[in-house]
Amino acid sequence: MILNGLLKTKLKGLSRDFSLVRGQLRSSAFEIINVINNKEKVIGYWTLENGLIRNLGKAKKGKSMSKYELKPPIWPGNTKYIPRGWTTPVGGNKLRIGVPDKTGFEAYLKLEQDPYTKESTVTGFSYDVFDEALALLPFAIPHKLIPFPIGPNAGTYNKLLYHVKNQKFDAAVGDITILANRSQYVDFTLPYLQSDVSMVVKIE
Repeated sequence: MILNGLLKTKLKGLSRDFSLVRGQLRSSAFEIINVINNKEKVIGYWTLENGLIRNLGKAKKGKSMSKYELKPPIWPGNTKYIPRGWTTPVGGNKLRIGVPDKTGFEAYLKLEQDPYTKESTVTGFSYDVFDEALALLPFAIPHKLIPFPIGPNAGTYNKLLYHVKNQKFDAAVGDITILANRSQYVDFTLPYLQSDVSMVVKIE
């Protein structure tokens, strides 16, 4: 009789509601937490009566809330935007992309640097191909463009690729020719441009 009486007992206590479900004390609410590094942030609650809700004080009895009623979580990379997938960089680091900084065929690659913010802006066909390739991936790739001067009194394409080999850069983007000796220490994507020597002759 005592057992049956306890199982049927339901009351509002000072700390929370008291009721037993299958012999276990039913929790009145579960906190939904967002773990950010070593910290946690409450973004909502779950109750049997209301489902997922932002705040316990604003819960409407008997009304089920959508999961989108939760507070926005912070995703890896310290952003509120839902990522397209898990990113590989550890600790929020961005991939270092070396970009040739030189004068020449600006339609292929043109690099401009803001004198105040020191941020680089890259345009041109080579960068467009790189940008489109990233858009096709099922996950986000945070990256940072790093100019690499090329010229008579500066570096060369070979030195740029050596920086990729030595892991100073994670990759390089630009009008870089695929050569046999370069293929020994770096991997190239499939070629998307072809350089040919052509000659126009008169038809007899």
